[in-house]
Amino acid sequence: MSSTTKVTKLQSGVQINAVISHPPACAQHSDLPTPTPGPSLVPLAATAYHTIGLDFRAWGASSSLDDKGAHPIAALADDTEEVMAALNIKNVVLVGLSMGAKVGQLLAARMSSETSNSGRAVTLRGLVLVSPTPPTPLVLPADIREQQLHAYDSEDSAEFVARNILTSTFQSRNLPSFVVSDMLRGSKWATKAWPTYAMTEDVSGAVTRVAVPVLILAAAEDAVEPLGRVQVEVCSRFPGARLEVLDGCGHLLNDSGLKG
Repeated sequence: MSSTTKVTKLQSGVQINAVISHPPACAQHSDLPTPTPGPSLVPLAATAYHTIGLDFRAWGASSSLDDKGAHPIAALADDTEEVMAALNIKNVVLVGLSMGAKVGQLLAARMSSETSNSGRAVTLRGLVLVSPTPPTPLVLPADIREQQLHAYDSEDSAEFVARNILTSTFQSRNLPSFVVSDMLRGSKWATKAWPTYAMTEDVSGAVTRVAVPVLILAAAEDAVEPLGRVQVEVCSRFPGARLEVLDGCGHLLNDSGLKG
């Protein structure tokens, strides 16, 4: 698989990095600072489809604003729309992992109801939600919120989170080296945004407008977005959505689960 990278400067001044194997499929980022939605999702999809993997603002090779409030769900959706316009995307399947799935739900609702905010018509062909965060607010207990605020403070804390929370198969074997290094490639505001305010945002009122086929991939051993919550808070909002449960997988899906 060959790919290229392109950095798009947006009207806000933010620069968004994209890894492109050529349009039309657009894969978004997650709340995890990998340059694609999950360590294996985009490379695997790119063997059969043209893909674009975005770094959300202030993650990976993307820049942001020096503003602690610069990372709400709507702003991330705005960035994605503007990048699609800049890349002249006409047809797209949105793929979002975790927080990226929350962004994807909002963006799909916008695209289903009207021309994108960029002023260019982009036809949405489908929506894939992977280990999705629900569109409803999530309020964590104070101790868990504090843990999340410091999850990416150091290599040790990032590795602990990756081994014990984000995956289900790496407690006793080596993590791929890029997992921890990518987890540390976020600005101070980006790493705090999700537990501070983005997870409490409510975009559920918009998702009823989604009018394309929806595929939901849930991990059977997901400690972050448990299957029960995905079924109640996500699946129920998309009548006719197809749910696939991947056995032996944690929040960050692995190749074996995806290929199965």
